[in-house]
Amino acid sequence: MSTHEPVPLAEYEVYVDPACPWSWLATRWLVGVAGERELTLRFRSFSLWMRDGEQQSLELPPMFRELAVASSKQSLRLMRVFEALRAEGKAGAVESLYLAWGERVFRPGPPIPPAPAVVDEVIAAVGLEELRGAADDVSWDDAIEASMAELTALTGPMPLVPTLVGGSPRQVLFTGAVVSAPVSNAAGLELWDAVSTTAREPAFVSITTDKHPMPAFT
Repeated sequence: MSTHEPVPLAEYEVYVDPACPWSWLATRWLVGVAGERELTLRFRSFSLWMRDGEQQSLELPPMFRELAVASSKQSLRLMRVFEALRAEGKAGAVESLYLAWGERVFRPGPPIPPAPAVVDEVIAAVGLEELRGAADDVSWDDAIEASMAELTALTGPMPLVPTLVGGSPRQVLFTGAVVSAPVSNAAGLELWDAVSTTAREPAFVSITTDKHPMPAFT
């Protein structure tokens, strides 16, 4: 059991690409602690496809490179729906849509790229059929690029996902892979309390990692 005091009600922005497995694992952790630590999470778009295109995964073996490219193309379609929701004042539904995606895409076993139908399936699963057309509406790309620019202004020219931003003034609390597998409720709370403790330190800048361990989705 954590000995840290719960942090006050606070709003945090979580920059993610839904294709990124480390974004998904961090999301599961943050959503799991949000209720007990009175956190408000706002999921923001950051498209690895827009940033890197076909070059985004040159350090990966060819099989995983193809997986990353194919996945990021589909996640861009999902993020267009994220931005359509925000434009309609339904930002809270972004989390539900992202969770529905992650539960279908990140499962134990050999990774496979999400088919285009997965985007339609998750839109229907959360009752947002009226926004199905947004997935292929490139006019929403401007909003995604604006979200990416906001993060770049905080982190520099090559942001990583996931990135957690919070506080006043806004600061980066962590950026890059933070967990490589699901964590238990107790461990998740302790991890959050450690992160929030650093956030209360004025001299704190950020936690950054360039390590990319193979993720697990047990």
